Amino acid sequence: MYRPPARTTLAALAGAAIALSACSADNLAAAGDSDTPISVTPAADPGLPAPAVEAIGPVCAPADAGAVEQMKERINAERTALGRSPLTFRDNLTFAAQAHACDMATMGRASVAGSNGSSVVHRVRAVEYSACSSAQLIGRSGDAYSQMANWMAHEPDEEVLVHQKFDDAGIGVVNMGGRLWWSVVMADNCR
Repeated sequence: MYRPPARTTLAALAGAAIALSACSADNLAAAGDSDTPISVTPAADPGLPAPAVEAIGPVCAPADAGAVEQMKERINAERTALGRSPLTFRDNLTFAAQAHACDMATMGRASVAGSNGSSVVHRVRAVEYSACSSAQLIGRSGDAYSQMANWMAHEPDEEVLVHQKFDDAGIGVVNMGGRLWWSVVMADNCR
């Protein structure tokens, strides 16, 4: 089970900075069932420090377990119905997803860019998941059923959600301001 470290050492921060420096729009994953690359516009300020695990750590209340379980069931039901393999939900990806859901709720805006300029790639690496590719879906709908319906009605989101290349995922949800803020982090393991 993934447990975020209590503190980050200087060596760990240096290692994270080196690992994150390899991240660019040119080496991100393709989307959908094709090899068509995703168009990525970097939103991060290059002057910001590399995000450490502590920087993405959740500060909100823990996710509602029932809502998360409903979303897991909905995602895998949609994937199975389309002939895709179900996802395995990982603790470290769940940590990254929950941290980002909290970050969005705190900022008051839905965005795949974190308040510190981090991307899903930064967050996946910060939780020590060895991903060849990763993607993130976000939303501000009601329950898992309505959020899933929104993603499935939007072709780019549906394509990411059911892409066969992804093996693992994590789900985060925060109830703040009378809204549910959803974050789903998906990745394929390079091991």
